[in-house]
Amino acid sequence: MSNTSNASKNVKRFLLLFALGVAYGFMYVMPYMKSSFYDQMIAAMGCTNAQLGSLMTYYTIALTISYLPGGWIGDKFNPKPVLLASIFGQAILSFLFMFTYQSYTMAVIIWLLMALTGGFAFWPAIMKGIRMTGTDEEQGRLYGIFEALNGFASLLLSFIMIGIMAIAGKGDLVTGFKSALACMGGLSVVSGLLVLFLMPKEATYGTKTEADGEANKITFKDYLSAFKIPGVWIMAILVWCYVTISAVASYLTPYSTDVLGMSAVVAASIGTIRTYGCRLVGGPLGGVLADKTFKSVSKEQVLGQTACIVTLGIFLILPVGTNSTVLVILLLLVGVAMFLCKGTYFSVQAELGIPTNVSATAVAIATLIGYLPDMFVHTMFGNWIDQNGAAGYDKILLYGVGTAVLGVVAALLAVAQSKKIAKRKAAEQAA
Repeated sequence: MSNTSNASKNVKRFLLLFALGVAYGFMYVMPYMKSSFYDQMIAAMGCTNAQLGSLMTYYTIALTISYLPGGWIGDKFNPKPVLLASIFGQAILSFLFMFTYQSYTMAVIIWLLMALTGGFAFWPAIMKGIRMTGTDEEQGRLYGIFEALNGFASLLLSFIMIGIMAIAGKGDLVTGFKSALACMGGLSVVSGLLVLFLMPKEATYGTKTEADGEANKITFKDYLSAFKIPGVWIMAILVWCYVTISAVASYLTPYSTDVLGMSAVVAASIGTIRTYGCRLVGGPLGGVLADKTFKSVSKEQVLGQTACIVTLGIFLILPVGTNSTVLVILLLLVGVAMFLCKGTYFSVQAELGIPTNVSATAVAIATLIGYLPDMFVHTMFGNWIDQNGAAGYDKILLYGVGTAVLGVVAALLAVAQSKKIAKRKAAEQAA
């Protein structure tokens, strides 16, 4: 009977993770759609390249500003209504853009609003929702599985949109673009319905439990206390390192063609697989290693950051004309190493003594700090290439290796902190 009960519980948890993964994967396809549908957007909107690029600037600034208040909302309220408001809000924005895409002013407004649906309370609330689906000993696997599911959802939606553009557009970029937006809005509604039916409504994640057993809403003092937790800042460094290494990895595509001699078609294909396919491997693998092999997310992070040092460092010594098969394998290994880090960096919370009642705020702080590199590294890397040519790629790779070294140091600090927390808990239990 207990085996049947456990099996049923695991199925429900997986379905919830699937719903959250799909919702997360769909949430960020539209704001970042120029990476896949650049020509279609230019043709449909009639805007300049600079204007299209500026949409991401507005989005990133609004997203960054929204994280801290969003973390408070994520801890203050039940995450289910927060997630539903964000998901259905995103669907509405997809349909709105479908009818107003020719107005650049409306596009700016929509991209600013998407920072609220995809950032603000959605991001910390969904991270907290994942944490609450399992015990402290299962965090690595939970976040790893979620990482794979959202990668699958992003890949699936991208392929569906490409197919719809080809079938509905029949060579007309504008018609195909509008059809893709309708598809995006419809699938966002579907993801919202999955969360509506699969996420338990009794989940009250924005509470803390006192010794007498009463649950009380978190206070502003609790919110401020998150800034004083050392583990929050260690987690922020781990996020910073992943974001920077991910930016470095994005330049391996032009490096492979401009310097190492790989064909542009193969390099672009491998770049796509590295972004989505490697997520399906690295995320779950990191989770299993953390929970089953190391029994510690912090130790798994040491492995992941070390793997980034090795895989990026190899490219510094690769000769021109390296065998294409070897090059493809190395490029994919970089992707796996990256997602060994990304798949588990938020699941380190329990080990670092971050209380569940301020978990969303902790995620918001770590995200705010950790994603700051996106504001400057791409411009910096581009300048290095413009000024130094092929030697600019060496500087980028060295920067990536140096960042991974910082990641190893942060992961070792996490290991030390987790041991300190474990000793403290053991002492409290003994008392």
